Amino acid sequence: MDLHDYRDEILAEMFVRGEQSAMAFELLLQRMQPVLHARVESARQRVGDAVARDDLLQEATMAFLSAVTTYQAGRGASLRTFVSVCVSNRLNDALRKHAAAPQLEQLLESALPLSASAMDPQDLYAAMEDARRLQQVMAQQLTPLERDALQAQLDGLSYASAAQVLGISPKALDNALQRARKKLQKHL
Repeated sequence: MDLHDYRDEILAEMFVRGEQSAMAFELLLQRMQPVLHARVESARQRVGDAVARDDLLQEATMAFLSAVTTYQAGRGASLRTFVSVCVSNRLNDALRKHAAAPQLEQLLESALPLSASAMDPQDLYAAMEDARRLQQVMAQQLTPLERDALQAQLDGLSYASAAQVLGISPKALDNALQRARKKLQKHL
């Protein structure tokens, strides 16, 4: 029997079991492309060009892979529906993270001068006071994990690298960063 004759759910089972996995996965991805592209276009309508289409498509594809490997038949949803929900959730998470990152960068940039030699002495003093206040709030309000997570992000580490360095999961890192952002925004 040709793989094209199998339903999506059967192809997903074959992929997970390793039976003709490359062909099953390729066929599933081909069948789900309209779903992925529809979700990406929906996300792009909300954010415009703020996030590259390729980045959103990569997130959608990763969500698709995760959905296919975790799908459980008999739970009331078709594979197509499950993939659609998983892709939407992952894209929403990615857009929230994208929107939150510039807020933190702007907050830190406003507190730390780029070039002290080019600043008016009064502005330099104000910037130094802002930096001192930021350090004080970080020391008093953030937990050690939140401070370490924030420092790792400021150092330019990826989520995966920062999580590995800190010995935590990427989700725990994200949670620590979210808490740190909220505390900093509240106190600054």
